[in-house]
Amino acid sequence: MIIPVRCFTCNRVLASKYEKYLEIVNTEKDTENIITGAANIDPKKETVQQKAFKAIGINDRYCCKRHVITHIDLVTKI
Repeated sequence: MIIPVRCFTCNRVLASKYEKYLEIVNTEKDTENIITGAANIDPKKETVQQKAFKAIGINDRYCCKRHVITHIDLVTKI
C-alpha cells in the first residue's frame, strides 16, 4: 500500500511530503511512548511527530495527520 496522493477530506497533497516526514521522525530519538501510557510524559513538550508536521507544513489539519500517522508501508514487507 502506498501513501494516498491527496487527503481524502481536504484534498491537500500528501504523497510528496511523506518521505520528508519519515526522514525527520527517523533522525530524532523519541523517548516518549504514548501507547504505553507512561505517567512521566509531559503533554506540553513537543513530540518528534509534531515537529515533523510543522516542518512539512501539515500541522494545521488533523485529517492530513491521520493519513500520515496511520500509514503502514506494506511494499517493504512484500
